[in-house]
Amino acid sequence: MISVVKTLNFFVLTFSLLLAGCFFNKADEQKIHELQGNVFGAYYIIKYRGELEPQKFKGELDHFFLEFNREFSTYQTDSVISEFNRTTSDSPLKVSSRFIEMIKLAQKFHAQTEGAFDPTLGPVIKLWGFGGGAKKSIPPEAELAKARSLVGFNLIKWDEEKQLIWKTKTGVQLDINAFAPGWVCDLIGPMLSAHGIEHFMIDMSGEILFKGAKGESSPWIAGVEKPSPNRAEGIQQAFKMRDLAIATSGNYRQFFNAENERKSHIIDPRTGKPVTHSISSASVIASNGASADVWSTAMMVLGPSGIDLAEKNGIKVLLLDAKNPELFEEIVSPSWGLFTQDQRL
Repeated sequence: MISVVKTLNFFVLTFSLLLAGCFFNKADEQKIHELQGNVFGAYYIIKYRGELEPQKFKGELDHFFLEFNREFSTYQTDSVISEFNRTTSDSPLKVSSRFIEMIKLAQKFHAQTEGAFDPTLGPVIKLWGFGGGAKKSIPPEAELAKARSLVGFNLIKWDEEKQLIWKTKTGVQLDINAFAPGWVCDLIGPMLSAHGIEHFMIDMSGEILFKGAKGESSPWIAGVEKPSPNRAEGIQQAFKMRDLAIATSGNYRQFFNAENERKSHIIDPRTGKPVTHSISSASVIASNGASADVWSTAMMVLGPSGIDLAEKNGIKVLLLDAKNPELFEEIVSPSWGLFTQDQRL
């Protein structure tokens, strides 16, 4: 399965039912179909309006999930990505066009975030005891240096025409968990569109893509949960969404304490160490699911200093600063402020 541990730290919530009293129309309700289930070690919820029979689409959806895991699951030893991770240096592996699409997406995000996103960071994450690693503890500097030597997107090469991918150093690992759920939203969207469905919501473990509207007089509603070690502690913000995606990452549910400091599971690829700023969560709104997914993690790495970079790339940002544990301070990008000025409930 694809792990979604990043997004399970902190949920973006949908409020189609919770806030139904604000935008409720009985006729609209009759048109909504819903599919939900478990995949990639977490959940999915798909809602849409149209004539597509849900069970018919579920069969198509299950086949898609099966094929996606066969290519990209780091938990399946027979997946393509697992096979790539076992290859030695300069050993080309034949892959699909979708795999090449994935690696090009990763390249784009790595460049956009100026290295705050790096899909080769796995060895360092595990060394700190996260992402399936051993006991959570501060690693010796020598071990950290060795793990960091295996990190760097420049260590992965590919030939798009021949559909070959290889690494230039044995031990380099590739993991796309930081954008897989959001990208899956983007891939499922055209599947619905092919059936004539123009209005839908796809929620992959908290990474959510919205298209169209819930009903003729009912918008899709999304919201950001207040940071808390527990779930459902309240809503920080709620707003209308159309033709956009939202994702949130946080650092307060996965951490350990050492040397009188809290060590977050958010690791900065540029240093190989947990971030030290006081940002508790980062929510972003983007035009597509993959971008929202990546940038929510990247903003947890970058903190407030990354807002200008996000703006440059068309990403709306809400950061919640935990300097004062009694009251989270909202730090918003200009575009988030403009968006919620019109759409916030």
